[in-house]
Amino acid sequence: MSYKAGKRLPAESASRLGHLEVLKSELVNKLVQEFESNTSPNITANLHWEPIPTGGEPLPLVFGVDGSIQPIESETPPCKRLGFVKTALLRIDQFALSRIDKDSPHPFALRDILADSALYHATV
Repeated sequence: MSYKAGKRLPAESASRLGHLEVLKSELVNKLVQEFESNTSPNITANLHWEPIPTGGEPLPLVFGVDGSIQPIESETPPCKRLGFVKTALLRIDQFALSRIDKDSPHPFALRDILADSALYHATV
């Protein structure tokens, strides 16, 4: 995702390298094969909707989502469209973070805490 320059930070252009991981996904490769196929899919009208539960506790984890704004379209019938979506989950150990010196944190200590904190999933 690209960012415009601000008062304190320079502009940052979007990187396409982060999208290369998606090519390792078995699901993505299957979807690409289906996209390139000229056969029409079997669509059933039997949808089973489940109600969203209300109340309960707030979510302990927050997901951030970013995706491509450039879909790939097939102009021949059956018409199809693919777009890229990458989701990220960040998990931080609050107890381990509280034990780090707040005035002068050691970079290796922060590295160790954050080593397994980011989980990614990509799909189309």
